[in-house]
Amino acid sequence: MVHSLASVRRLDLSQVDTFDPIVRAHQGAVRTFLRRLCRNSALADELAQETFLKAFRVAHKLPDVDNIRGWLLRIAYRRFLDHHRRETRRRDLGDTHALPPDAPTSHHGTRLDIERAMNTLPPERRACAMLCLALGHSHADAAHITGLPLGTVKSHVSRAKTALQDALRAYEGSTP
Repeated sequence: MVHSLASVRRLDLSQVDTFDPIVRAHQGAVRTFLRRLCRNSALADELAQETFLKAFRVAHKLPDVDNIRGWLLRIAYRRFLDHHRRETRRRDLGDTHALPPDAPTSHHGTRLDIERAMNTLPPERRACAMLCLALGHSHADAAHITGLPLGTVKSHVSRAKTALQDALRAYEGSTP
């Protein structure tokens, strides 16, 4: 089966089996992106499910889109932002899932330290950094996915790199 958006747009609610290969092909990327943004696996999985439901509902209304994964990541990012705004208004998101900035780091836990450093970034900066640095998207793709201007994405990525480098300075000179 061809995974083009043209085939997605021809879907109606009775053709779930046509959409299934698209979900299977892209669910890993969407879930990974959301897990890193949310810092909460259960919430990320819930938002990923909402992402695919939204994509399924609007697929027949879309103009031509060349990059299905980018389109899905954009929907996922919007779902995350909607959730984040709701939770911010309720004051529940705050630091609930974030580690304290003074939490001890381990020289043997590089991955955890990187995750901690990423978690200190504001959501938009974290999203841009993840898209460009972790997932390999171009700045232009990240701008399209997030809906931010290209210059803003470049700035967010640059500032995220600087913040991550500063947070991980403990690794300099610590080679065994």
